[in-house]
Amino acid sequence: MTEDTAHLLQRIGALETELAERRRSEELQRALYEIASLSAADTPQHAHYAELHAIVGRLMYAKNFIIATYDADDGMIRQQYLVDEDPDEVLASFPFGEGISSLVIRSRLPWLMDHALFESLVAAGEIRAPRGIADFSSWMGAPLIAQDKVYGLIIVQSYSADVTYTREDLALLNYVASHVAAIVARWQANIALKRAHDELAASAETLRLLGDIGKDLTGSLDVLSICRTMERHIGALLPMDAFGVALLSPAGDSLDYVHYVEDGVVDSNTSYPLDHATSLAVLTFREDRELTLFNETQLIAAPTATNITESAPILSAVFRPLIANGRRIGVVTVQSHHADAYRERDLEVFRSATAYAAIALANADAYATAEAARAQAAQSLSDQHEAEAHLVHSEKMAALGQLIAGVAHEINTPIGAIKSSGSNITEALNSALLDLPALLVELDANDRVRFSDLLKRASARAAMMTTREERAVVREVTARLEAMGLDQARHRASLLVQLQSHTDLETMLPLLRHPAADRILDTAHGIATITTNAANINTAVDRVAKIIFALKSFSRFGGVQVWTASDLREGLETVVTIYQNQIKHGIELVRQYQDLPPVRCLPDEINQVWTNLVHNALQAMDHKGTLTLGLRRDGENALVSVTDTGCGMTPEVRARIFDAFFTTKPAGEGTGLGLDIVRKIIDKHGGRILVDSEVGKGSTFTVSLPIAGAG
Repeated sequence: MTEDTAHLLQRIGALETELAERRRSEELQRALYEIASLSAADTPQHAHYAELHAIVGRLMYAKNFIIATYDADDGMIRQQYLVDEDPDEVLASFPFGEGISSLVIRSRLPWLMDHALFESLVAAGEIRAPRGIADFSSWMGAPLIAQDKVYGLIIVQSYSADVTYTREDLALLNYVASHVAAIVARWQANIALKRAHDELAASAETLRLLGDIGKDLTGSLDVLSICRTMERHIGALLPMDAFGVALLSPAGDSLDYVHYVEDGVVDSNTSYPLDHATSLAVLTFREDRELTLFNETQLIAAPTATNITESAPILSAVFRPLIANGRRIGVVTVQSHHADAYRERDLEVFRSATAYAAIALANADAYATAEAARAQAAQSLSDQHEAEAHLVHSEKMAALGQLIAGVAHEINTPIGAIKSSGSNITEALNSALLDLPALLVELDANDRVRFSDLLKRASARAAMMTTREERAVVREVTARLEAMGLDQARHRASLLVQLQSHTDLETMLPLLRHPAADRILDTAHGIATITTNAANINTAVDRVAKIIFALKSFSRFGGVQVWTASDLREGLETVVTIYQNQIKHGIELVRQYQDLPPVRCLPDEINQVWTNLVHNALQAMDHKGTLTLGLRRDGENALVSVTDTGCGMTPEVRARIFDAFFTTKPAGEGTGLGLDIVRKIIDKHGGRILVDSEVGKGSTFTVSLPIAGAG
């Protein structure tokens, strides 16, 4: 062979090698492009994993191919896609720490494995080998890492000695895995977002349903209607084959089932003494605690319905005390033929519903008692004192009825804010967060730090600016951006001001000059919107909770009252919360509170005093003026004052205001019993009430109560 021929052959070989490398490079670029196109999918499907398998198969031997995900929270590795020459191999999940996959995830490095290396790692304790031996000839695994988080790994392996992977193959697999990781990260983010959205929707629907339950239950004063309404609502929310309500008997010595239904059949009313040995309702009432049972023996031993033939044994049951005004009034139960029927979410719903039911049943009982008292008073004046006691509760019920519209408005306002903020969050989620993974890939490490700083500034609490102040700042920032030679200066200046990043433009300048500057600002603005609206939701929820707590405290009454040490400030604030709707539309509220020790009293009756005095003050001012509430100590007495800037009273009127049935209100608007009841309650507490009034300037009612209670 001549020297020219040898040179020619060498040149041909070099060209063939160059051509092969070029083809391989083009194939790799095409593979990465196809991988990137999979990012359009919201969630992974089997076809998407199969497409990834086909892409890798064009680059190397991949007849045996696995994609597995890693969940650090529960410590599990789950195979999502598997193709193997061995027909016995199937998708599996296993704890982190077993096998070569755990080594890849733990080390965050790609691994090329043969028999010798595998055995040495097992011997060194680096690998736990559940199967005991390696069944492969050559094995490669590359971690799926995106944003410094391990999402899983890709595995290819060969069972034949004819196919042995090289370091070049490992580098190529790892390079491909880095691109696949971004896709898997996006898929998992989308799945998490959908799950969070579904949970939020479920919570909102549950809140709406609980609101409906409360409205329906408290809208009736008939015990049986309340029980049936609760049965209908609970049956729509929880698995339920039996439902019952038992109330404490008037004599206080037994629990009487006023309603029990199983498999759609209503049982006759039954009664159990409070010392009954096996009644679960009695046990719940006696021990004053929720009873959640999955104990077949205990359920079988419980007494069964009188007129119902059981279609199947009860395997799950929840019994909960009905408590109103701190007093146990009965027990409610929900039961199922299925084992482990009630999850924690079910129990939370049941607890909320029973709280409404307790209030409604207590109100129904009080209403029935008041009606009986009125009838008895009409028959005999000798029962006057008992009738007056019931009229205290009747007056409170009447005031509660007047407040319903205002309280509903107070609750609807924050609920509207929650709905609006939830809608804003949904829109931001659909735009900002979905584009976030791709955007972060385009940013280098320094730009990611700047972008993180931009998000921190946007989420920080800042002083509010007026519209005029904001426009002035935007004009100033626009001029500075134009001086820097930036396009869309007005639009970007507005976004920077909203993101609170206009004071340090030099730090933000690399992001503003970045090719994806508009996406950077829009994404940051979207995430800031999510943060702001989430804070709005928390504020609104706190407001609703406060209103509901106050309404619950206001509406509960009945039974034997107990003298107890009570915080008068807390009672005043409960009344203020109830009348918030009337106060905020034209009343200036002034609080002049001094520290006081708890006062021994009957809290419900004392709160009725504050309710009547505040109600009268608001009416005297026609709901426009200044309401001043005072609280101070005078020796061994607590002084509470209610001052209005209303019409005031003449001396003649002031002399008669505590007379029963005397009123200055138009017919139908007052009974004339309010201040008479107030005076009787204060007399019972060993206190006194003073009135100072001037026509055209207003009135002040001052109540003095002994801190130690009535003698």
